[in-house]
Amino acid sequence: MRNSLDLCLDDWTLVYLIRHASAKLDGVDLGSPLSDVVPGARGQVLATLAGLEEPVTVRALARAAAVAPQTALSTVNDLAAAGLVRTRRAGQAQLVSLNPAHVLTQPLVALARTRARLTEMLGAELAGWAGLAGAWLFGPAARPGGDRRSVIDLLLVASTSTELPAWGEATSRLVTQVHSWTGNRVRLVAHSRGSFALLIRGADPLVATIRAEGIPLTPGCQSLLRTSG
Repeated sequence: MRNSLDLCLDDWTLVYLIRHASAKLDGVDLGSPLSDVVPGARGQVLATLAGLEEPVTVRALARAAAVAPQTALSTVNDLAAAGLVRTRRAGQAQLVSLNPAHVLTQPLVALARTRARLTEMLGAELAGWAGLAGAWLFGPAARPGGDRRSVIDLLLVASTSTELPAWGEATSRLVTQVHSWTGNRVRLVAHSRGSFALLIRGADPLVATIRAEGIPLTPGCQSLLRTSG
């Protein structure tokens, strides 16, 4: 499937958006990536189990996974029979958790950590960039929740200018690469260091969003947010 790359210039801001030629979006479910591999209630229960820090009751598991208690119990029994889930009694309650020794546990936890893995991959990719002052992941991809329609929003701040040919080529490659990693649409906002300082002084909503939910992808991002000129 062919992709098209839109480039828009609005005052100081360069925005790159990659989209499918088709209206159908084939992105990863950022809110519950395990559901892409194991759909339905079973995937919801597995995703919840993968995120647990301690055992919970079946009823609590059902609430967290947004499934009926009987569905959660049936799923837990199936997974326990396969050795993937451990169960133990605590008074009248039955506590459940993933079996950490099972061969499938680490892959399941890795799937549940897709957002963290995406952040790591972005940080590794941007680590070698010359002329990059800072970068953040923000928007739906940085917040809990999200789904296959979620756009991956990136903010990149160039040390000097965003109009250099090398910068344009690098950002275009990055957008295409991130799309290939996830299948989600990618929206990249690019600023020079000077134009970003103007946004900070002007209390721009983008700066407020970055401060509230942005995930830093490069060192020095916090100091860049304090820049006033």
